[in-house]
Parts: sequence; C-alpha cells; structure tokens
Amino acid sequence: MTTQLRRWQARVRRIKEELLDLGEMRPGTLSEQYNVCGKATCRCKDPRNPRKHGPYYQISYSHGGRSTTEFVKRERVAEVRRQLGNYARFKKLTAEWVSLSLRMANLRRQQLKG
Repeated sequence: MTTQLRRWQARVRRIKEELLDLGEMRPGTLSEQYNVCGKATCRCKDPRNPRKHGPYYQISYSHGGRSTTEFVKRERVAEVRRQLGNYARFKKLTAEWVSLSLRMANLRRQQLKG
C-alpha cells in the first residue's frame, strides 16, 4: 500500500469522525426581510425618511423536491445559523470524502494494471 493511499484513508477516517460531531443541520438560506405596511400615515411611508418594518427572518430551502420558505423568530436565528453552518460543513466533508474515494479507486485500478 502506498503512502498516498494511507494518507487518503486517514483523511477519510477523520472526515467520518467530523461528520459524527456535526449536530443538527438544515439546508437553505437565511435572509433578513423588511417590509412596508398598508397604513398611509405609518413611518414606513414617510416621504423624507421612510423606515421599513423589520427585520424579519426567513429561511428558504428545497428538500425532497419541494421548496419551502418559513419565518424564523428572532430568538431562533442563532440556532438556525448554526444548523445552516453544520449543513454547509456536511456538504463540504462529504464532497471531499467522495473525491478521496475516487482517487483511491483510481490508484487501486492503476496498481492492478501495473
């Protein structure tokens, strides 16, 4: 077994360990929304200094072929950001794992030929 193959296998083991520690995750994008209401005399319609209502937080994601948008309460924004970060880390780690697996398969195939 080559040194390179051992290094790749070790990295895959570390990736698996990192995946176990990720915690809750969710896909999507969190956005901050501001809006204008329907009251003619509201501060949001001031001609000189309009001040929209908000921020309101919204998460949008697709899962299982369905797109979803949900409002997020302000007190849950940090939790949702953590979940989004965990999901991004999950995607990055699994992509690296697949890339390493393909390299290992190619190296083994070359070793069998030669």
